[in-house]
Amino acid sequence: MKRLSKLRKVTEYLSTFRIPGWPDITPVRVVDGENAASQLSKATGDQVLVALPEARDYGQNTDTFAESVSTAFFVLAKINGASRTVKLADETYLRLLEVSQAILDKLDEDLTGGETGMPCPQLAGLSLTDVNVVPEYSVFGGWSGWSIEITLG
Repeated sequence: MKRLSKLRKVTEYLSTFRIPGWPDITPVRVVDGENAASQLSKATGDQVLVALPEARDYGQNTDTFAESVSTAFFVLAKINGASRTVKLADETYLRLLEVSQAILDKLDEDLTGGETGMPCPQLAGLSLTDVNVVPEYSVFGGWSGWSIEITLG
């Protein structure tokens, strides 16, 4: 296996990633916070951003290295400002948590092959090694929700 081959496979996978059950949400790929804020500047409703993945190699040479790939999904809504209430915030965070669960379910199915047992070709040979779900408040110009940090190895 060549260095960066996992990074390439995950990047290809994320370029076509869609969330089952949420057809109105099309994930937008971003590079950094400035890019994310720009993408969200005119957006409305629930949004999902996915960071372009990054790779980390461990090992001395091409024959003895291991590569892990990390990325993050941001599941967000604009709930800050004068119309924000505790009830609205609670309802929004819970709704966005459902979207977050659908993302993780889709990723798990594509990694394992689900009922068919056939993993997505771009994720074949990879496994989910780490998941960290973090609440977010007023990121990327006032958006709130959840970030899902994942590592595949």
